[in-house]
Amino acid sequence: MPAEEQACVVYAGVRGFLDKVATSDIATFEKKFLDHLRARYQHILRDISEKGEITPAVDDQLKACLEEFVPSAGLQMKG
Repeated sequence: MPAEEQACVVYAGVRGFLDKVATSDIATFEKKFLDHLRARYQHILRDISEKGEITPAVDDQLKACLEEFVPSAGLQMKG
């Protein structure tokens, strides 16, 4: 997995976006989230790759992407 994709998955975890996702669905989250990024948010991946970091602008974009994605991804949530 490319470093920019790893950064996005780790970001989701450390920023609390996985806190309510059922542990059994974390692998599903990763696959669906990366597919979502590749399909609709290539610019986020490209920016991280080119700059070698998550800049404040990319941070805002990634947060918005996750806020849209998580509720609509069809993942099992913790009770």
